[in-house]
Amino acid sequence: MKSDYQNKRSGSYALLLSNIIRSAYALDNFSVVIKNYAEFVENEYIPNSKTKQRLLGAIDYTLYATGNYDKSLEVSREYLEPLTIFLGIESSLYSIKLTQGASLFSLGKYQESKKIYEVLYNQTLSFENQYSLFTNLGINYLKLGQSDKYIDFQLRALEQDISSYSSLLGIYRNLFIYYSSINDVNTALNYINKAREVATEHQDPTELALINSFLGSFYWNNYKDAEKALANFDAASKVLSAEDNYDTYTDLLIEKGIILNNIDSLSKARELFQSAKELTLSRSDTPDYLDAVVNLTVIDLKQNRIKDAAKNLEDIQLYSLDNMDFELSVKYQTVKSNYLRVTGNDRAAIDNLLPIIDQVIDRAKNNTDAQEGYWSVADEYLDAFELIVELLIDNNRSPEALTILDRLKTINDATLYNSPLVKASKLSEEELAEEKRLNQRIQSLRKKYLNANEEERFQINAEIDRISAIREQILADVNLDKEEPLPPIWSIQRSLDEDELLLHFTEVGTKLYVSYLTSSQVRIKYYTFDKQRQALFSQIGDNLASGRTNLLELYQLHEILDLRNIPNQIKQISVVPDNYLYRIPLEVLPTQKPDSPISFGSTRYLIEDYHFRYFTSLKEFDSNQRSFSAYTDTDFSGFAISNFQNFDGANLPSLPYATIETNNITNVLSSFNNKKVFMGDAATKNIFKQKVGTSRLVHVATHSEVSEQDPLFSTIYLRNSSDSDTLQSDQALYAYELFDTPLNSEFIMLNSCSSGSGSYIQGSGIMGISRALRYAGAKSLALNLWSVNDKVASEFATDFYDLLNEGETKSEAIRQAKLNQLKRANANPHFWGAYMMIGNPSPVTDKSTHAGLMFSLLALTMLITGFVTYKKENAK
Repeated sequence: MKSDYQNKRSGSYALLLSNIIRSAYALDNFSVVIKNYAEFVENEYIPNSKTKQRLLGAIDYTLYATGNYDKSLEVSREYLEPLTIFLGIESSLYSIKLTQGASLFSLGKYQESKKIYEVLYNQTLSFENQYSLFTNLGINYLKLGQSDKYIDFQLRALEQDISSYSSLLGIYRNLFIYYSSINDVNTALNYINKAREVATEHQDPTELALINSFLGSFYWNNYKDAEKALANFDAASKVLSAEDNYDTYTDLLIEKGIILNNIDSLSKARELFQSAKELTLSRSDTPDYLDAVVNLTVIDLKQNRIKDAAKNLEDIQLYSLDNMDFELSVKYQTVKSNYLRVTGNDRAAIDNLLPIIDQVIDRAKNNTDAQEGYWSVADEYLDAFELIVELLIDNNRSPEALTILDRLKTINDATLYNSPLVKASKLSEEELAEEKRLNQRIQSLRKKYLNANEEERFQINAEIDRISAIREQILADVNLDKEEPLPPIWSIQRSLDEDELLLHFTEVGTKLYVSYLTSSQVRIKYYTFDKQRQALFSQIGDNLASGRTNLLELYQLHEILDLRNIPNQIKQISVVPDNYLYRIPLEVLPTQKPDSPISFGSTRYLIEDYHFRYFTSLKEFDSNQRSFSAYTDTDFSGFAISNFQNFDGANLPSLPYATIETNNITNVLSSFNNKKVFMGDAATKNIFKQKVGTSRLVHVATHSEVSEQDPLFSTIYLRNSSDSDTLQSDQALYAYELFDTPLNSEFIMLNSCSSGSGSYIQGSGIMGISRALRYAGAKSLALNLWSVNDKVASEFATDFYDLLNEGETKSEAIRQAKLNQLKRANANPHFWGAYMMIGNPSPVTDKSTHAGLMFSLLALTMLITGFVTYKKENAK
């Protein structure tokens, strides 16, 4: 006979279960709580009481803290919140809702999280209570692209009577971080200086030191300004001590040493790393000790102290390498490969580093913690990439080097389908949580893989593959995981015509790699791409965009890229740009040194000698070797707005030619029957989302903004569907919203693009919006790289579509439209060079159709003429 404690349908068992949950939670034994919580919430013998409510709260927190966000939400919504309302414990509802918002945020459900926080924010009376929501609500706004609302929220908070010193510092710090992220350095520094003033007023030397340390990292990470970075670090060092601020002090030593090493101040760097080594050893701080030793080894190799480097590498092997984080593990393996290279063993160096590169790229692609649409390459990774590319080139393995350079580009493609915004719109909470748990497990295994031996690596890799397959199934069920492997370089070469050159550009750290690929050759050159060279490229792009075109600068770029030596048989050039070179179409470069900076009419340009096509990666180039055809309800949809006076929160100039242009395009597309045009008030966000997914060609003649921060936040401005709509709802269509209605478009043209930051469109934005629209389903995109006169834009677009209608490929139609502008209008490349077509270049209609039509018309004309002649003859 069972005792009451063994009988699950008894009050005694319910009491036992409650005590297990209570004790396990008190002891932080979360695994026991998780093991028993499901039985607890379903047990009908546990009475509804404050005790049960507190235990449900403990379960909710446990599930949230262990990353079981879906289960936390289930317990909170179905059990904890209803019981709390039933018991009338209103004071607890606030924290319950906070946890729900945090769980939704962790799953990428930013819209749902924001709604919860907004309700709580509006219900709270005092600012200090509101501040507890401040960071969470503000970050939700940022994650949804509503940066203006985030800033407004922060500035209104500053107007409050803030009694909390730390709250005020937090606001200033948030504003500094935000303005730093959009490269508004002056505003960012203004707010960090205000934080400094507050810390000075409160006589808080530790906070002042932390601010200086923060600024040091800011100047180095963003601008590689060693002088300002070290000055701020030195100021921090005068206040911090190893006794009172050990962690920050140790990080400061290592960070200063890394900067000094980068500027080749090796003796000073060695002193700092040696100090860090001795300090961390005395504290038994193995992770930071290994960090110091790895960095000392870097200096040993630079100074050709090979025996010291070997000794350090042996020393590292005495410790468990699990103490290293992923970035340090990559740096260690890179240093190890560099040692093998220096000692004459290139093959071993390559064999050691290649699998590390694979793990770095795969980890970056599947990093769901990356919230932006661009991958920022850590310094540790840069060194690894530079070393492996140089090793492969030096050992006559250029195709492998090119493959790695292209894989770097596809990392940013992966950040799109791994974006929480995209996944949250497609997956359930349960699927999101499971995918997140699987991904965390994969990332943990990747770190373990780096420092494992060959046999262990085989087993770890098998486990990574197994878990990845489960994760990919979750993504594949909603058609998110669209990645396809890059074919071998020889296969791409076979697809090239004898008269075709593929130029592939990749920026890696302070180097610009240029790959020249033909049907018979792979050649890779790299150029120093330091701050001075980057400033030159930026200046050329700015001058071109502003109309202050300097032909001598453009010719200088022609020479830097070694375009003088293009083989004579080349007629077509396919380009895979990177960053700065998205802003400067190669066809605008002069072929010979111009007579003067402004001798536009007498200069010959590359566009006159070559046919250009643009792609974002070799993978995109390969996938677009075939024509694209798909059935759509509509052949052409045009959206045009000329008047922007009633757009709330946006200062948008009128586009008087937008509606004229769209009508003209509709008329010249005589080969297409099913054409729809939405102008003025009819060009709404809802209509756009309904029609764009079923239209073969889409033309957008309204303002659009290219986001430099995240391609998913690039926007198209459209009319609101009702008077109650605001800029954040129906006037601004974000790119990520297009993923809800997958496109089936062969071509999209954005004919009035600008930068949301107010400056010129940057290469990252051009690359980003192209990737975003391609991921949404568009096969090709044309857009203006800088603002051009509304009338010029209208004439160009009409000319382009007329050429498309005649059966030209999209890339050739762009070229011919540019040549028409060059020859008939202003020869300044600012006016004719603004447009770039990226993606599938295939024609949208067959030239033979037009030839047949012309022949039929000619035959009909001859028949009519003959009939008239016959009638006249008979009349005589």
